[in-house]
Amino acid sequence: MTVVHAHDLVAIATKVLLAAGASRAGAEVVAASLVEADLAGHEEYGVRRLVPYLEMISAGTIDPKAVPRLGGVRAAAAVVDGQRGFGELAARAAVEHVRRLARQYGIASATIGNCGDVGRLGAYVRALAAEGAVGVALRHARPLAWAAPRAAGRPPLVAECGADPGLALMVEVIGGLLAGMRQAGEDETGGTAIVAIDVAAFRPVDEFRQHAERLCALLATAAEPTPVPGEAEAATRATRVREGVPVADEVWSDLAALPGGPTHT
Repeated sequence: MTVVHAHDLVAIATKVLLAAGASRAGAEVVAASLVEADLAGHEEYGVRRLVPYLEMISAGTIDPKAVPRLGGVRAAAAVVDGQRGFGELAARAAVEHVRRLARQYGIASATIGNCGDVGRLGAYVRALAAEGAVGVALRHARPLAWAAPRAAGRPPLVAECGADPGLALMVEVIGGLLAGMRQAGEDETGGTAIVAIDVAAFRPVDEFRQHAERLCALLATAAEPTPVPGEAEAATRATRVREGVPVADEVWSDLAALPGGPTHT
């Protein structure tokens, strides 16, 4: 196991992506997204993904220089075309757009397609919750995620859920077909839908935060305490920011073998 400071791990991932042809801005966003997943303890969405990303770039599946395009805007709805680029870039563009539209309309949504996998859904809804919105994300063939604000200084509520057959079909239709898949089960467009609900459009944000915090307290003090969604990830993140991110030996070796990767001393 190799322990790396998060800042250094972002720098390594950025160099690898730059060497693969990504733009500086794009490489930094994707690298930060991967390391954020490692910080939260979701290593399956972390820097280990650099190897398959580079394979997809070599195969022409991902265009490392692609810039997402916003289109299909109709009031509070939009379509983000990833232009065959990194899914993280398309998802970030969607999050920024739906948050802006939600402030104006109360609720906003965007679909994401024609791109690589967007990665961990929880990070996107968490970003919306951090700005006073309830976020919902659905990715075809993947779990759905939601997040909501808590009291100031507390980590947002964040949950990523599995799906029973009925719910899985709903996620496939909304997060897949609606986002541009040609047929159910297709796994090449990064099909995702993101919804932002502006809390302030429905009730005072501070009041919502207070009630959310009371609900969390009830969960923690119940006869059979229930983990508060998002707290485990927040605790893991705090520890890894302070102490460094553990990277499995095989992952570190894979990174070291990549152009731009870390070198052994």
